[in-house]
Amino acid sequence: MVNYPPPSIRRQLSVMTVCLLLILAAMSYWAANMYGHRAARLSYDRLMVGAALQVAESISIQDGEVSVDLPQAAFETLSLATDDRVFYAITTLDGDHITGYEGLPQFDPQSGRITRLEGWREFSPQLFDSYYSNEKVRFVIMTRVLNDVGITQEVKIQIGQTLRASNALSTDISLRVLQFVAFFFVLALVLIMFGIWMLLRPMNQLNKALSERSPVDLSPLDVPVPLEIEPLLNTINHFMGQLATTLDRLKRFTGEAAHQIRTPLAGLKSQAQNALEEQDPVLRQQQLKRVVESSDLLSGTVRQMLDQAKLAYRFQSEIFSPLRLDNLVKEVCRDVAVAALRSDVEVAYLSSVEVSIDGDGFALKQMIRNILENAIKYSPGEGLVEVGFVVCPEGKEGVILRVSDSGPGIPENERSQVFEQFYRSPNNQRSGSGLGLSIAREVAVHHHAELELKDNQPHGLIVEIHFGRGRVT
Repeated sequence: MVNYPPPSIRRQLSVMTVCLLLILAAMSYWAANMYGHRAARLSYDRLMVGAALQVAESISIQDGEVSVDLPQAAFETLSLATDDRVFYAITTLDGDHITGYEGLPQFDPQSGRITRLEGWREFSPQLFDSYYSNEKVRFVIMTRVLNDVGITQEVKIQIGQTLRASNALSTDISLRVLQFVAFFFVLALVLIMFGIWMLLRPMNQLNKALSERSPVDLSPLDVPVPLEIEPLLNTINHFMGQLATTLDRLKRFTGEAAHQIRTPLAGLKSQAQNALEEQDPVLRQQQLKRVVESSDLLSGTVRQMLDQAKLAYRFQSEIFSPLRLDNLVKEVCRDVAVAALRSDVEVAYLSSVEVSIDGDGFALKQMIRNILENAIKYSPGEGLVEVGFVVCPEGKEGVILRVSDSGPGIPENERSQVFEQFYRSPNNQRSGSGLGLSIAREVAVHHHAELELKDNQPHGLIVEIHFGRGRVT
């Protein structure tokens, strides 16, 4: 498979600019060439019409005959074009030849067209192109009515001139225009390339600012950029802010996790060594039992840490999808029911409503599991954990998931601290990692839900999660 280089904005803009300038230059040259041809043709047409008019003024009737005294000035005007040849003829309308060249071509409507000049209505000159003497010639035909006593005679004056001078003038005009177009093309290309460089300069500055940064410097970029590039800069800064937050959280979590794991491992090793050295079978059995308990605690801590790390990744990558929250809660209740019965605790699901929500099923299951496991852990023997949904009262949107237990509860002054990672109450004698409620709080915030702790009567704790976007169906 051929790997083509990525497209360059500078190259694309340059190619588009050159193509556009070439099209404009071609159109300008074509228009100028047409104008030069027309201007040259019009100039020489006026010369020929002027010469034909002078010739017409020199024709008169004397003694009943048509008399022609050709003016020298008329042909001197046409002789200014030294490379051209001039032809003329004066005839009657009946075709009788009076003077000049015989057999000059007449206008053929099948092969050409007549040009009429404005401002000459009296003589109505007609101009057309034709071939004569193996060369293309421009002709003008003009009629004049001669009046004498009792005589009226109408004559036709025809003058032709080759097109060498006219074509030379047209070519000269076109060349001058071509020079101007070429100069304009080069000047415009230089200015546009400079403009492209100026427009892309902020991108290069942004790239330079990023490449010169230290790998650990994730502070926002402060580079002046145009309005169109500002959203890109804001996106980069937002991404760097998220990355900095993630790295700080990972660094803090890694430090705390290392401390939390190192302590149980040290205790586990100490207890195992004591069990190896203990001679009393009863004490050895107790020490081995503590080793198993420490192993279970360590295993639970590692599991919750891995779950939290996985949730942190999912929070950044997973997209919410529609799901049935009541089915999710019932599934988790079934999963923890066996462990609850081993602790002589009953888990009761008390709702019959169907609740729909847009969310991450894996994260929600982790939140519900941690809350239920905490409720089971702190409930006394023959205790009851009740789980159910409460529809929000009128005026408040959403639905509330409520989990209540009959354990010792949490003192009011510690309720804001129990959501911190690895927090353990000084009065709590039960083993645990201190991550359960922290994970539950993070999942709730990610789903725009509110997690609240309340007292249960006569004793115990109620955990309420208010899903403002939950829908009862």
